[in-house]
Amino acid sequence: MKKKFKFASLFALGLILFMACKKETPAPTASFTYTVEGSTVVFTAVATDFTKFEWDFGDGSYISTIHTPTHTYSEYGKDFTVSLTIKGDGGQVTVTNIVKIPPKTKLQLLTGGTTAASSKKWRISVGAPSFIIAAATANFQPVVKNYPGGILAAVGLGQVYNDEFVFKGDGTLTINPKGGGIFAGYVYCLATGTPILDNAAAAGAGLAYASPFTTPAGATFAINEGKNFTIPTAVDGKNTVNVTYSNVTTISFTKGGFLGIMDSTSECIIQELTDTKMVAALFVSTNYPTAIGVPNLALILTFEVAP
Repeated sequence: MKKKFKFASLFALGLILFMACKKETPAPTASFTYTVEGSTVVFTAVATDFTKFEWDFGDGSYISTIHTPTHTYSEYGKDFTVSLTIKGDGGQVTVTNIVKIPPKTKLQLLTGGTTAASSKKWRISVGAPSFIIAAATANFQPVVKNYPGGILAAVGLGQVYNDEFVFKGDGTLTINPKGGGIFAGYVYCLATGTPILDNAAAAGAGLAYASPFTTPAGATFAINEGKNFTIPTAVDGKNTVNVTYSNVTTISFTKGGFLGIMDSTSECIIQELTDTKMVAALFVSTNYPTAIGVPNLALILTFEVAP
């Protein structure tokens, strides 16, 4: 009897010692870091005592269960609440952060991306509410004429609406003259000897259709934001003065590139740019016989994305 009691006592003592030495399973800890590039975010979990990761990216997409996921958001210029839940033998913990996706850059809006493969085709919109001819003054006043967007068709220049200006993410430009020619300034064509189609109605407005036209090889462009853009103008057709457009976005070109209309001044002012719409002020000279090539007018035109 004493032996049984002694054995039982030793067993109980051993069990107590074992329980006293056993450690509690620690609860997991969690945090995460991230880097943003455009709308793509690389997340990295920082965790201890884990067995499973669960990422909620805050946009209704799938739940990721890997340590370092990469996620691309479909919306720009928006904040997303991202949650990471860490699960382990000692329980679970959830942490959240606000991830800010920046708005698209001007380059992304113009070209559809930032890689060499990115490109977007723009054309003058025939359905635009207006086709404005304005004085090339600092505030584009006065407005000389405000026509409907499809006015070019009424003066025999309907083919202009099919021409495409392809901007690529690598900074190159391709002009596709769908009708074999291109929209151009009438005086510019006279001064440079550029062949044009006979069109008295268009010529009376200082406009022309230069044909044939070959897209310039190796043309490039640059987007210039916040620029103080100064150009010589001769609004009265005689006296040349410098006009500065302060803090504007322009597109400048090399090697014969231009947007919309071929004339002496290729650099243009971008007044509005979205994924599907661009409004640009394009400079034209109708001065003759003095101040030839010096802008006196600006065409304020709406462009749309071509299919």
